[in-house]
Amino acid sequence: MGAFGERILDCLWPRRCFQCGKPLATNGYYLHLCDHCAGMLNFIGINACPRCGRPYSDDGRGRDDCPNCRSRSFSFRSGRALFECNGLGRAIIHELKYRNGHFLLPDIGRLSRNFFGELRGKILVPVPLHWWRRWQRGYNQSELICQVLAREHDCRVIHLLRRHKFNRRQTDLCRQDRYTNVAKSFSLCRRVLEKSNINRSEEIYIVDDVLTTGSTIDACAKVLEAAGFLSIHARAVARAF
Repeated sequence: MGAFGERILDCLWPRRCFQCGKPLATNGYYLHLCDHCAGMLNFIGINACPRCGRPYSDDGRGRDDCPNCRSRSFSFRSGRALFECNGLGRAIIHELKYRNGHFLLPDIGRLSRNFFGELRGKILVPVPLHWWRRWQRGYNQSELICQVLAREHDCRVIHLLRRHKFNRRQTDLCRQDRYTNVAKSFSLCRRVLEKSNINRSEEIYIVDDVLTTGSTIDACAKVLEAAGFLSIHARAVARAF
């Protein structure tokens, strides 16, 4: 639908803020967030561990010894997320993940403009869902996030991975069990790799909705690392900790 069609719909059914319900101006920056609520998001920016994306504390603790990276070797080089998974950030993730909240995707793209500039022209790989869970949910939110990031940053989305193991939900597990739960759950889509003609030296960005311990994306990264990729990174919409 074009801009003119959207203006017609805005006149007939005025949009309201997803969080507070306040009517939105037709010329606002966001489609479903007012500026006030968008300002309540705890954006992470560069004030976080460059390896796992965990925000530093206000007093600077963790800058030299991140508790999430301590004694942990990741197969991805860097991890970042747009905002913390609390308050409005958690509401956005839950709406997108469990309530078919596709309408929020354009605003996620807008939110990424000032924080994910390094993605421009790169390759995005969504974290895959097991076919059964995808059938239950009807979609893979990581794929949808990849698509909107690709439009914003002129990226390629390539489905290099598949999930062959049906796991328990990570949200129900402690830190150590998360690593065990997703171990050897992913495999390489060799046919996709052959058709895509990717150079192994290209930067690959694995994308998920939430980054917590990094166990899921790390399990994905291990598969790509074994396939010969040299520069693998992790990106997510929200960071939980």
